[in-house]
This record gives sequence, structure tokens and C-alpha cells, in this order.
Amino acid sequence: MRPNTDLTIYTKGVDATTRSETWTISYVSGIFWDESKAANVNRSGLLEADRVTVYIPFSRGELDIRAGDVLVPGTVYEAISSSFTISDLKALYPRSATVRSVDRMDRGSLHLRHWQIGCQ
Repeated sequence: MRPNTDLTIYTKGVDATTRSETWTISYVSGIFWDESKAANVNRSGLLEADRVTVYIPFSRGELDIRAGDVLVPGTVYEAISSSFTISDLKALYPRSATVRSVDRMDRGSLHLRHWQIGCQ
């Protein structure tokens, strides 16, 4: 795999005392970001079928990525707060993607093993 960017991960959590949504930021260098733009046409009209797949080599360390987390290509430093929401982040970085699936691809040689993250 040939990396084409770094990755910023916004991990969603819940504050135990206030029960409010929290977002923590982490970074991974040397990943492969594969983005495809498409559209499906059905009876009711045009539907977007945009898709992002992110490949992260196991050599980048253990990761805790779950469905609902938000990924942004590159290095981003904006913290999520009451004045800058996750919606603001997605508007500022239109290539951001929400994680839908995380698959561990641990077969083959050590150089081929990776996480495959499906996003929309």
C-alpha cells in the first residue's frame, strides 16, 4: 500500500457526569484514502452514492475506530465544542466522512495486513 495522506480521527464519546456528547481528536500518519463520487438513479430520483474507504496499515499501531466516528483527510486541529460543532467541521471540510464499518484484514504477509474502514 502506498500512503497518500495523513488522517485526523474524531472519536465520539459521552461525558459520564453531564451525559453530553464529547469528541476527542487523534492522528494517524501514512494512510491510504480512497474516495469515489457516484450517483444512483431510481424511480424516485437521483440518490448520492458517494463512498470513502480508508486503509490503515497495522504498522501504524492499535486503533480504536468505531461506527459514528468522523474521519478527515490530512491534519486538522479544530476542537469540537458548543461553538464549533461536528456539523461545522463537516461543512468546513467537505471531504470528511462518517465511519460505517471497520474491518480487520489480518491475512497474508505482515506488509499487507491493515484495517479497512468504510465511510459515507
